[in-house]
Amino acid sequence: MFLKKAVIVISLLLFTGNVVFSQTEKPKINNLVHTPDYKYGEWGAIPEYIKSGKGKKVMILIPGWGFDASVFKDFMDANKKNYTMYAITVPGYGSTKAPAMPTGADTSYGNQYWSKGIIQGVLKLIEKEKLVKPLIAGHFTHSTQLALRMAVDYPDKVGAVIILGGPAKFVAVIQGKVKDSPLSYMISGTDKYVAPMMFKRTSKKDWDEGNYASNIYSLDSVKGKKLWEQSAMVPVPVMVRYLLEFQACDLKAELDKIKCPVLVLRSMFNAELLDATINNYVRPQYIDAWNGATEKNPLIQVKDIKESATFIWKDKSKETYEAILSFIKGLK
Repeated sequence: MFLKKAVIVISLLLFTGNVVFSQTEKPKINNLVHTPDYKYGEWGAIPEYIKSGKGKKVMILIPGWGFDASVFKDFMDANKKNYTMYAITVPGYGSTKAPAMPTGADTSYGNQYWSKGIIQGVLKLIEKEKLVKPLIAGHFTHSTQLALRMAVDYPDKVGAVIILGGPAKFVAVIQGKVKDSPLSYMISGTDKYVAPMMFKRTSKKDWDEGNYASNIYSLDSVKGKKLWEQSAMVPVPVMVRYLLEFQACDLKAELDKIKCPVLVLRSMFNAELLDATINNYVRPQYIDAWNGATEKNPLIQVKDIKESATFIWKDKSKETYEAILSFIKGLK
C-alpha cells in the first residue's frame, strides 16, 4: 500500500500486474451489476459468429477476454483451405450484449454462470450446424478455460482442443511471491475480497490503467495498440464478471480428466517483457503453470512459440499455423 496524490491505492499484482482501485471513487460506481441503461442479451446463446473455409476439419474459435470474432479474420483467411471455421463472439464483446447478471446462488463467481452460458451457446451452435466433434480453439484468458471445460464436461462433443496463448489458470503474485492457490481459496477470495473490495468501485480510468499492457497482446506495438483499443471498448461490468469467473476456476486441476488430444501453443514472450517487474505474473500464469501438463495427461502436447505474446498467430503466424496443421494431421 502506498500514497499517491493523496489517494490511497492498493496494488496486489493479482492479475494484470497492477490492479488498482481508489478509495475516493464515487459510490455510484458498481461494476458488479450492469449499468441501469444496459440492454442485456439472452443467457445460453451465441449472438454472433463468423463462418469461413471449406476444409474437412471443423474448428470453433473462441476469442479471449474482451475480444470479438473479428480478431480471427487473419487466422481464418490464412486457413480457409484447411478447415471449416466458426469464430464466435462471446456475449458482451464487440457489438453484442452480455446476459443479465446472475442472482441467488449463481452470484458466486465459482458457479461460472456466464461461462456456462457461453458453453451452452457453443453446444447449440454445434447442434445447429450439425457438427461432429469439432476442434475447440480457446484463446488467451478465460476462453482457454472454456475450451478445456468443454473437453472435460462434454467429451462426446469435442474432437480436440487447441490452446492459443492462454494461461493454464489464474496464479496470483503477491508482493513478489507466486501464490498458486487451490480452487476453494480462489473462489472464496474472489467472492469475499477481490470482487467487492477491488473491482466494484474501480473507475473506467483506473481500469484501463490497470489492464493488460498492449505488449501482452502482441510484441508488435502497432498490433498491440489496436488490440488494446478493442478490449477497452467493452463495458467494465462485463469485463469484471468474466475476469472474476476466470479467477474462480481451475482447469489445471482437471487436466487428467480430458479424453481428447490437446495442443497447447504456449506464448513465450521475450526476455525484456518477462524481466519487467510489472509483468511478474506472466511467467507463472502463461508459462510455468503449463509445466508438467503432458506428464499429468499424455494426450496434452505443449509447444512453445518463441518471441510471441498471447495473440501468437499475429506475432508468429507461420509457426502457429504449421504447429496446428501438424497436430491435426496426427489426430486419429
